[in-house]
Amino acid sequence: MNLTRLVAEAVATFTVDMKQSAGEWLKGGRLRTIAAVSGGADSMVLLDILLNLRDAGLCDLTVCHVHHGLRGEEADRDEAFVAAFARRRDIHFESVRVNVHANKLQGESVEMAARRLRYDALERLADTFGRCVLMTAHHADDQSETVLDRLLRGTSPSGLAGMRHRRALGRHILMRPLLPAYKRDLLAYAKQQGIAYCEDLSNKELRYKRNRVREDLLPKLRRDFNPRIDEALIRLADIALEEDRYLQTVARDHLRALWISKGTGTAEVRVAGLRNLPCALQRRVVKLLLEDIGVSLSWRFSDIEDIRSMVGEPGSEHRILTNDWIAVMQSDILHIGPSMLIQSDCDSHWTPAELGWSSFFSLLPMRWQIMAEPVAAPELFSPSKWEAWFARGETERFVFRPWLQGDRIQPLGMKGTRLISDVFIDAKVPKNTRARYAVLAAGDEILWVPGLCRSGSHLVARGQNVVQHIRVSADRHDLGRQ
Repeated sequence: MNLTRLVAEAVATFTVDMKQSAGEWLKGGRLRTIAAVSGGADSMVLLDILLNLRDAGLCDLTVCHVHHGLRGEEADRDEAFVAAFARRRDIHFESVRVNVHANKLQGESVEMAARRLRYDALERLADTFGRCVLMTAHHADDQSETVLDRLLRGTSPSGLAGMRHRRALGRHILMRPLLPAYKRDLLAYAKQQGIAYCEDLSNKELRYKRNRVREDLLPKLRRDFNPRIDEALIRLADIALEEDRYLQTVARDHLRALWISKGTGTAEVRVAGLRNLPCALQRRVVKLLLEDIGVSLSWRFSDIEDIRSMVGEPGSEHRILTNDWIAVMQSDILHIGPSMLIQSDCDSHWTPAELGWSSFFSLLPMRWQIMAEPVAAPELFSPSKWEAWFARGETERFVFRPWLQGDRIQPLGMKGTRLISDVFIDAKVPKNTRARYAVLAAGDEILWVPGLCRSGSHLVARGQNVVQHIRVSADRHDLGRQ
């Protein structure tokens, strides 16, 4: 296999694409490239090929080495090896250190934490250069291990597609140009070109699950079941990828037809159209819906199934999702968003609630809990839009009431006033939620639209002895959280 041609074609194809759409990926006509180099055989082969492309004027090159802080002196040796190589070949070199143990999330394995932190480090470095292409040396053996590992963990059809040859990483692109090549191809290239590299002894340690897949399970499968198991797994990934792309396109078309409204973090879709879809498409449409409106959040399979089960049960009203979101079904409309903004169906006509100096009560129409108390003016004010401080007169009457058409507020920092309805529109509050939304008023003056806008009235001065602190939060019991 001609590895140089493989990488060159990947670079050339992407460069042509970017010239047509976004020149910021290029520097002087050369592709702005960051190579992730550990010092092992795979990454040193990739670096050698990219060096040839750099010298031919096809790419601009930076080497990034991520030190995970896991292997002591051996890791320091690898870092020094890559740095020395880059210095000899006049390559811009960056080393990024991460502390895996200190930043491991609850329930996350060391392997998964290292991977997450590695990609985070690559993305942060790329951000300093503008839009970049980040290249890793993943190969066909890595792909077969990935597919098998996902099968063992339990995965969706999309997961069976394994690693993508090209995918987004923040505002950058991650490319794996060596993915069609096997490890044996890379080792043969390294031997032929006389490329030195480091051996990572931790790759043999069977305490790591991925190593057990590579060193124990796959050899057993080759020996006892199928000597060409790697090819079979990679073929499965290729087929799954093509089918996934097609089904995603179909699901996207269906979702476009179902949209009623979509904002930042909220959505309304037609239930009937979703209910009539086959199960496989339902799951994909719901997954796309959640990803579209909650782009920075992680969703569980259980979230998708909760929404599907609710859509399939006409008498069901709402489901509590992860990330403190809620899905609510009203008539033939499905509302999804943060629980503070999307609530179950309530009568929009409700009795205003007077706010005493010390108060704790629920506003059922919005499933809010209101907490108020007299306090000394704080030195620092919380940036949360769900709590506020007011300089309140001793006999002044504060009331939480439904907003009315024509209500206006003078937003903090503005000279003029705005219609509350315009505040809702700008914040993309769903129409069904607006009817129940509560505002804090003193007489005819609107002081606060919780979560959205505080007025410039009744401001607190530092050093005041007594002011009123008000906090609004979701009532977990009313939201039906189990």
